Amino acid sequence: MSFPSEPPVLNPPEHIAGLSLAPISNQIDLEFECLIGYMKEKNVYEITEAVKQNLRHFKATDSRLYDSSMNFINQHKLWGTYHPEKGDFQLADNRAHALAEHWEDFQWLYKILKDYRSKKILVNILCYWLLSDPKRIERIHEKTFEQYFDLDIVTCSKNEVFVDIGAYIGDTIVNYSSIFGNKCYKRMYCYEIVPVNITYIEKNVELFKLDHVIIRKKGASNRNGTMYLSSNVLSSVSQLAGHGSIAVPITKIDDDIEEDVTFIKMDIEGGEEEALLGCLEKIKKCHPKFALSIYHNHKDIWKLPRIIYEADPSYNFYIRYYGSTIFPTEYVLYAV
Repeated sequence: MSFPSEPPVLNPPEHIAGLSLAPISNQIDLEFECLIGYMKEKNVYEITEAVKQNLRHFKATDSRLYDSSMNFINQHKLWGTYHPEKGDFQLADNRAHALAEHWEDFQWLYKILKDYRSKKILVNILCYWLLSDPKRIERIHEKTFEQYFDLDIVTCSKNEVFVDIGAYIGDTIVNYSSIFGNKCYKRMYCYEIVPVNITYIEKNVELFKLDHVIIRKKGASNRNGTMYLSSNVLSSVSQLAGHGSIAVPITKIDDDIEEDVTFIKMDIEGGEEEALLGCLEKIKKCHPKFALSIYHNHKDIWKLPRIIYEADPSYNFYIRYYGSTIFPTEYVLYAV
């Protein structure tokens, strides 16, 4: 694999036979084999330099799109920042470490994904981390179903106990009711930590006449206690930390909800791992469906399915992409 001044392409590695993957049956398998071969053969430094070179190529070929992407990355700081003119290459370093150090985790994930749509999404996300090619994202954007509710994967019944962790303004429970109907659930739990968002949830519950909705003004985590919310964060990307200006109670879902749950959605800006660890008893007892955001860092894409699988290996896993066609965001892991 080389990275010339022309648009970079993935070429088959020379020693692909040494990889213990499933037999190649189509172009998606082949491309994944090529990518794994590259990650296996190169060290972190080599991959970092390749990521930097491809970011330079991105800037040279489409400066407006590059600037838009970097502004987004540097604003949210979830994946690392990137200011090469200041010697800040954190984004490239983080991508390179993810690719070089976790190729076996990506190999495992690819193997357990249940459809080729999911496999293609995984391949294109990883290729984007390496190549910074926006076309990789355009090709996987979901155009059929609403986020968290792919009807080829998720079904719901009148006995559904839906837990919305990171409920924001209640938009997900409104979407649930519009897709499945107001009678297609037993109860809904909304976990939200931002006061103004909680007010909007209450208004939307009333506006859309949603019954049996329980609002929990707390965060979900792997322990019960207190964390803090910074008062100057955007309400759509609020994060908990060990210090800040607003104290927020946190809880384990296993302890906070006594009844069995059937469907858990999470979008909590990188706190999904801790929240998931607080659901292990529910996973083992109830086998709830999951729709989890896995885009807030470079590890959740493989680590969250690993946590679920180790608790209950009978789950089936899928990935769908609902985000921008410019930069990879809003990709969701389904576990059913």
